[in-house]
Amino acid sequence: MVNLYNEEELARIEKIKETNDKLEEFFNNKRTEWTSNVEPLFEVIKNNFNLESFSKVVEAQSIALSYRQGINEQISFFLNKRSKEEVKLKKVKQDKFMFYALGIGLKTSLGEKNTLIDAHIGENERNIQLIENYVEFLRSTSKNLEALGFTIKNIIELMNYLGR
Repeated sequence: MVNLYNEEELARIEKIKETNDKLEEFFNNKRTEWTSNVEPLFEVIKNNFNLESFSKVVEAQSIALSYRQGINEQISFFLNKRSKEEVKLKKVKQDKFMFYALGIGLKTSLGEKNTLIDAHIGENERNIQLIENYVEFLRSTSKNLEALGFTIKNIIELMNYLGR
């Protein structure tokens, strides 16, 4: 039987798995953090409006703007990280293709090679998927903050119109 995983390959896959597990935990913590930071801003617009709450509404608007900027910076950072991971993935795919095409003396079709390669790159692809999921969360949070900003703008205009 042909051994498709040498010690070096097993160590590479295990290292990526450990990194992915840590990354998943990091992203879960960051999602919880963002949610706990953003929720109070939405609570501000649920209350009855008066002069006292008006200052809280304006403050929530400025905080939302600041959070959106932070989110945009994180999105850029993680899109760059995803891009680097995609380059690594392509290199691993190429290496494994060459291994299965030339290295093991096992005649396989292109489909069979792809199946064999997929087993090697599963954790690399998981890494990219974790990053994409977090970026999508950040984009959704940013859209929610944008909608909050429009809502607050409309509340301020209404309060100005009503002369409060």
